[in-house]
Amino acid sequence: MPYAWTVHPADPKRAEALARRVGVEPLIGQLLLNRGLRDPAEAGRFLAPSLSGLGDPLELPEMGEAVARIHRAIAAKEPILVFGDADVDGITASAIVYELLRARGAKVLTRLSNRLEDGYGLPAALIPRIVRLGIRLVILVDCGTNQRDEIRALARQGVDTVVLDHHVPSAQPARPRALVNPHCADASGRPQTASVGTPVAHPRRLASPNEAAGVPGLGRELCSAGLAFKLAQAMCGGDAPRLSSWLELAALGTLADCAPLLGDSRILVAEGTARILSTARPGLARVCESVRLSRPTPEQVLQRLVPRLNAPGRLGNPRPVLRLLLERNPRIVERLAAEAAEAHRQTKALSRRMIAEAHEQVNRIHFRDQWVVVVGRRGWHPGLVGPIAAQLADRYDRPAIAVALDARVGVGSGRAPSAFNLLEALRACEEILLRYGGHPQACGLTMHPQHLEQLRKQINRHAQASMPRERLNRTLRIDAEVRLDELTPPVVSRLEGFRPFGPGSPRPLMLLRDVGLETVSAAVRLTSGRTGIAVKGRRADVESGGRVDVVVSASYGDEVQVSICDVRAANAPRVAV
Repeated sequence: MPYAWTVHPADPKRAEALARRVGVEPLIGQLLLNRGLRDPAEAGRFLAPSLSGLGDPLELPEMGEAVARIHRAIAAKEPILVFGDADVDGITASAIVYELLRARGAKVLTRLSNRLEDGYGLPAALIPRIVRLGIRLVILVDCGTNQRDEIRALARQGVDTVVLDHHVPSAQPARPRALVNPHCADASGRPQTASVGTPVAHPRRLASPNEAAGVPGLGRELCSAGLAFKLAQAMCGGDAPRLSSWLELAALGTLADCAPLLGDSRILVAEGTARILSTARPGLARVCESVRLSRPTPEQVLQRLVPRLNAPGRLGNPRPVLRLLLERNPRIVERLAAEAAEAHRQTKALSRRMIAEAHEQVNRIHFRDQWVVVVGRRGWHPGLVGPIAAQLADRYDRPAIAVALDARVGVGSGRAPSAFNLLEALRACEEILLRYGGHPQACGLTMHPQHLEQLRKQINRHAQASMPRERLNRTLRIDAEVRLDELTPPVVSRLEGFRPFGPGSPRPLMLLRDVGLETVSAAVRLTSGRTGIAVKGRRADVESGGRVDVVVSASYGDEVQVSICDVRAANAPRVAV
């Protein structure tokens, strides 16, 4: 299916004014405006992210109360349980909180969820054991926001809870001692804050879909690993060396969770990704070596490192990965790395079979008539439905849900492009769901197996009513239409300041109209009058000798080069926003 092209509306006056104040070229000013950066100081921090630009952690909802309760537990020598989710975000966040508390002298126990045995979040069956162990504070990491009953049960037993979580709250979220969740705010839309030691009244509300999607402000771009780092920032103050020891974990969790690379998340990834290869953590270093991570780019981290670290949790036991991140003994590290490698081998084999069966099912249900692709099958591994949904969404350019069925229950996961709020769509189907939650673009659910077809019909009715069919088309969102001679070395070099690229901060794309395409000795160049720019890589689908409109991203090494994202004949119909 060909791409639709949409070009961001230009605002030359504002772009020039911003560029002048920041000290950059007008094109760079326009690209900054496109990312919502209108304040020169904010734009400067975006182009040069550093730890000094991190926001005040005590501005996050209830962070002050969380810090106060943890300090009281440490002072009273109360055992603390850190309970985290099973994915890389939850594991890295748990590792940060564990090391932070140990460094402050706390007695800390850790536990990770087993999604296959207990489902998502803190299992109710664990509560009696927590009480028997004499634990008086449980810190729930990457879960807990919507576990109202479990947190209430703990409170009845005299156990306080602190929640560090970024999942969107339900209409009635939990009421722990402190709920550090950027998507919870009072009726004014402001985060709840309390002076240290002051209980809060919990007048929380559900964030709007736009807020929930990660619009910067109040920390909504942060995943749970980022929130764990903010807790460390609140407790360690200006101890930069100590904070730096957790940067690679925060960056890894942020990338794994596909959090928007804006605000503090952008800083954590910009500062932390390079530290992944130079990490002082033997376990992480060993996994980087085994997956041949040669460059610490977000793309390589996502493609090579994250699947290896996610694999044990998908099979039900994430504990080896947490130990791998914390362990210093070389022999134990080698054993744990081998366990992670074997789990990854198993998940790859299972995924190949499941995705083949999923594609076969999609073709049978005539997916072109479906706004949302919903597939399910008995025998599928419930820990792998998330990656399957992601592959389906990418392959068919629309939201997708994959459900692993057995005789009693269906466990599913969904993924959606940014144009569609999957969480809202599941809310429209909640009467046939046992449980659901997550983010606008990534959700989990459980349901009775017999309701699969009803879910397919109901969620598609909602999607068809809320989203025009043309929104299903693949779209290239283009930053600016430029002339070839505007892509000068200074301008293209400045584009490096837009790294790291990822959700919320895409690689800048430019549209060049009516340029020539030349091939000489297998080298391709775009030409316009006297100006020529080399095309990076080979494009077998691009014919030489014609005039074309082309969408490119630009980079600078020894010379300016462009990578072609899409191309069409120069006389093709124009698509504009």
